[in-house]
Amino acid sequence: MSLPSKLLIAFSSLLLAHACYSAHEHSLLSTTTPSSSPAASSSSASSTTAGSAPAGSSLPLDMTLETLFSVSLLLLGLVLSGWELKPISLRAYAGMLESGKIQPDGVIGGKKGRGVFDALEERPGFLDIRKQRKEFTEWVKLEGSS
Repeated sequence: MSLPSKLLIAFSSLLLAHACYSAHEHSLLSTTTPSSSPAASSSSASSTTAGSAPAGSSLPLDMTLETLFSVSLLLLGLVLSGWELKPISLRAYAGMLESGKIQPDGVIGGKKGRGVFDALEERPGFLDIRKQRKEFTEWVKLEGSS
């Protein structure tokens, strides 16, 4: 991870924590603030007993925008901190392997691969039928002679 992406992640995390704290404080203030008129208090009391949220409980626009902005910055920082992607084209990948710009990832049969198609040449999970046929004919010759 590079330093700018770490700083962006740290800054956006702090901004998101502030947005969450502000939203929590706003929700506490909106539920504990007394109503200004008795008629409004009876209507808000009836609405809270019915299970719905009290009137005026939606978040202000600045808190919503701060939350969206901080999440966007956090995602941008996470994307920028990612590793370098490999090329999609096999021709470009093989060229980079041959020039030595990148190292192959796979270890095949205990050996580090040198080319793109080494896995096809090794075939560690396949049976060698010709080898087994040769071993069988040698075994039959040994058993037949004794």
